[in-house]
Parts: sequence; C-alpha cells; structure tokens
Amino acid sequence: MNTPTVPPSTPVSTVLDREIPLVGWAIRIAPWALVLVVALAVRLYGFRTYPLSAHEAALASDAVALVTGGDLTSVGWTQPLPTILAALSFFLFGPGDGAARLPSLLAGLVAIIGMARLQPVLGRPVTLASAWLLALSPTLILASTRLDGVIVLVATLILIFAVLSQRSQELQPALALGVLAAALPLAHPLGWLLALALALAGSWRWRAHPGSLSLAATSFIATLGLTSTALLTRPQGLALFLIESWTALWRDFLRVPAAHWTRPLLLLATDEFPMLVLAIVGTILIVRHGVSSWFALGAAVGVLSLLVFGHGSLAALALQSLALSFLAGYGLSRLIGQVPWARFRQPWDAAALGASTLVALVSLSLLGRILAGPEGTVLAWIAGIVSLILLLAVTLWIALNIWRRAEAPQRTLLVLPLVALFILASRNAMLVNATTAYRPGTVLHDGDTAPGLLITIERIRRASTDLTMFQLDPRDPTGGHGLVVVLESTVAQPFAWYLRDFPQLQLATSTELATAAQTAQVVVVPPNQQAVVAGVRPDLVWQPLPYQLTVPPTLESPWGHLFFGLIDPRDWREYISFLLYRRVAVLARPDSVLVGLSPDVAAHAGFPAVP
Repeated sequence: MNTPTVPPSTPVSTVLDREIPLVGWAIRIAPWALVLVVALAVRLYGFRTYPLSAHEAALASDAVALVTGGDLTSVGWTQPLPTILAALSFFLFGPGDGAARLPSLLAGLVAIIGMARLQPVLGRPVTLASAWLLALSPTLILASTRLDGVIVLVATLILIFAVLSQRSQELQPALALGVLAAALPLAHPLGWLLALALALAGSWRWRAHPGSLSLAATSFIATLGLTSTALLTRPQGLALFLIESWTALWRDFLRVPAAHWTRPLLLLATDEFPMLVLAIVGTILIVRHGVSSWFALGAAVGVLSLLVFGHGSLAALALQSLALSFLAGYGLSRLIGQVPWARFRQPWDAAALGASTLVALVSLSLLGRILAGPEGTVLAWIAGIVSLILLLAVTLWIALNIWRRAEAPQRTLLVLPLVALFILASRNAMLVNATTAYRPGTVLHDGDTAPGLLITIERIRRASTDLTMFQLDPRDPTGGHGLVVVLESTVAQPFAWYLRDFPQLQLATSTELATAAQTAQVVVVPPNQQAVVAGVRPDLVWQPLPYQLTVPPTLESPWGHLFFGLIDPRDWREYISFLLYRRVAVLARPDSVLVGLSPDVAAHAGFPAVP
C-alpha cells in the first residue's frame, strides 16, 4: 500500500523575520539629525532673552482670549494661524513667553525637515547644504524665536515646493496643496501674494487635470473658513479675517512700494554675508555649467519682489533668506564636492593646508597693521611691520617647499574660505539674540522690545505685591495685583501682556486718557501725552523707560559710506571688523515711553517719590 506523499511545507515569512537595514538608514538620517540638533541648539540659545515685542504681545493676548472665550483684536484676526497655534500651546503648557514662542520654534525645525523632501528634485548634496544654511541663518533663527507667522510662512513654502515637485497626478497632492496654500495668508498678509503666485503655478501644474484644480481650490477655501472661524466656533471670523488681512496687506506693504528697500540688501551685506557669498558662487556655477536655472530665476524674481513690496519687514527678510538658500546651497555643495577630502590622509597635503593657513593669517595680520597706521610711535609701528614681513617670508618659504611635495595643494585650499564662512555664520547665529551693546549694528531687532523694560515691570509688580497683597478682591484670588493701571492704547503692548493678571488694568485712547488717569496708580503714555495726564494728576512721579529698539542711523542710509569705502583700503578693515563685532559709531537710542507712578507706588518700586 502506497503512502501518499506530503509536499514539504513552505516556511511562512512573518514581520519578525524581516531584516531591517538599520545601518544604511542611520547613515542616511544622521546628517539630517545633526542639522536638526544644531538648529535647535542655536535657537534655544537666547530663546527668551528678549521680551515679547508689541506685536508678539498682541498675538499672545489674543491667544489667551481664544482659550478663555474672549474677543480677538484686529491683530489676531489678521494672523489667525499663529494665534491659534499659540492658543494651543497655552492650552497645553499655560500662558508665558516660552509657550508663546514654542510654535515658531517647532515651525523652524519643520522647515529644515521639509527641505529633506526636496531631495528627489534638487539632490541630496544641495538640499543638505541648504538645510545647513537655514539652520545657521540669523534671520530665520530670529523668526523661529518670535511669535509671528513669519517662520510658519517659510515652513509652509518649503512644504509646498515639496508637493509641487511630486510627479504624481493623483488627487492627494492637490488636496495637500490647497491646505498648504491656505496656510500662507492665514499666517501673514504677505501670504496672499504668495498664494496668488502659487495659484498660477498650480494651474500650470495640473492644467490637464481640472479635477485636481477644483479639489485644490475647494480645500483652500475650506481651510480658510475652518481656521479663521476656529473650527466654526466664531462664525464671523472669516469676514473679519478677510477684512483685516487685506487691510494690513495694503496698508503695510502695497500702499508704499519700495519702502525700506535697502534693508534686505543691508542684511545680506552684514548678518547674511556667508549666504550672500555662497549665493553668488552658486549663481556663477549655474551659469557656467549650464544647469537648469529655474530656481535661480525664481530666487531673483522673489528677491526683487520683496525689495519692492516687503517694506523691510521680518517676513520679507526671512523670505529673501529662503530664496537665496537654494542658490547658496548649490554653491556650497559644489565647493564641498571639489575638495579632495581623501588627500588629507596624505601627510604632505595636510601639511600644505596647514602651511597655507599660516601664510593667510600672517598676511591678514600684516595688512591690518598697515591699514591701521601708526597708532603709537612710528618706530614701534615700523618694527612691527618689519617683523611681520620677515615672519611672512619664512612661512611662505616653508609653504612653497611643502607644496612641491603635495599632490593636490591647490584644491585643498578651498577648505580655508569654507571654514572662514562657517565660523562667521556660526558666530552670527549664536549672537543674533544678544542683548548687550556688543551687537547694536543690525536691522533684525528693529521694533523689538528693549530688554530693560522687564526690569521696570518687575518693579511695578513687586510694589503691587507690597501694597495690595491683602486686598480681598475675588478677581484677584492670589492677591498682590490690586493696582489701578492705565495704558494708552498706542503703547499698551507689551505692558498689557505682562500685567495681564491685574484686574483693574484699563486701555484708554488719547481722548479717554485724562478721565481714566484720575484714579490710576500707574499710567503708561507716549511722551507727547504726558501733558494731558499731568494736567489732571500733578502728583505722579514720571520715569522715562526704553520701549522699542530702532535701527542705528548709520544703517538707515549706509550707501554713501559704503561706496567710498570700496576705493579706500582703510574702510576694508572697518568692514571686516563690523562683520565680526557689529559695532557702529553712533548707537541708536530706543524709542521711549513715560511711566507715571503715584508717590506710594514709586517709593515701593524704587523710584524717587518726587513729582
């Protein structure tokens, strides 16, 4: 009797039997993880150094109102997306400066992650180099540490580029494009101009697929409606958003074209100097190698449009840095690719680089001493020059002998300018949020709140604690916030934000100021309104207070000095010194406000009680 043959069982593959190539995945992800770590580190350094600006404080106050069910101001309706993000942060972590700026910090990291999505189009070297430039860009670092829709605008644009680069003609990219396009005007009024340009690009992208276009338009409108109404909880939100956003776009950007057009150019010549150099190199290489120049043309058109309509705002400066980062990333990647890194394993090639570095340092020292002139005795100056010349001759002789033994000394020299630009970019990134007089020469802090304002606010809070700690007011359950505070509406922020726990805080217009100040214990007014309050309250002690930072006069109109500096070698040394230290001859005095205190509050706040 024959026994039936049983076929051998086929082993069944399970999830646990699969091999995951972790080594290859880690190698691919490690450079991007390093970029994110560096970007997070430079943004956390000085994250809360500056107080909230007036605009930030207005958005933060509206975010608190959104959480508590209050009414929003025109600032919140103009930029509903950052207001909602701040409200979500407050809901999770409670209101505060750090929680207010947390969404911007995360959006800055999302922008770098979004750059990785462009690798299929631009290539890994270009996108990685551009990501490093975004991580170390002082403009984008500042935007990532401010409560505003600027960095959200930048991150959304990068994600839109990633969606447009997909070759798929399915409906999913069109849906994502509509949602992202709606985020542009929701984040900032300039987003309307970007959304218009995106509509033209999307129409060309899906010109043969009307269904995709209709889906993108539908998702755009739906996202606008849902976000501006805070998920339909405020039905009037869409109309208010459109009115306030279009009004701000016309008032702040379109009404006066080419206003402050020098600021973006000045930023490139100072804080963004490394990116400017690499962008010029990238443009030259694109033209020279005949590479497709669509993004070079787009960057040029974008920068020109920002010069005309950007009004020198932080949004315009950040978008300019984003546009140039692609050109600079291409230039940086090509320069890095030209360096024969394997040659540094050869002793003579490594020695040639070291000797060339010494020659460059001695040459710069000699040039600087010559341009500085005899600051003391002429004999000491001449002796110093002679010694540097002898040292240069010796180092040059050593370098030439080493060069003869090296195999590729010329190409290894590319490391020197790359290292110099990296050091300068790192320095600019770390010092962008410095508060001392060490860094006054920048246009990025125009409109920021003076750091000293918090000292006076803290004094007022301590005085309030001393005087009103035991007042039984149900509106002040913890006590200590019983002072009557009156703020003139044009300078109300950020005082209203930092004194938001005071139940008797009142905002008054110029016509209401005299009446409101009659019972006030603390009054904050602009200098031109002091006489109005002093007429009804002659007993107040007035204290001037630095309010907002301004741009130094030298940087408002620097072009004449820069033009003549091109032909005067002595100014070259001053320019290099300015790139390192940002020191200007005449410091800009911040705009000020006047704080009027009743005599008892002034005494407890540490101010002389002399009206």
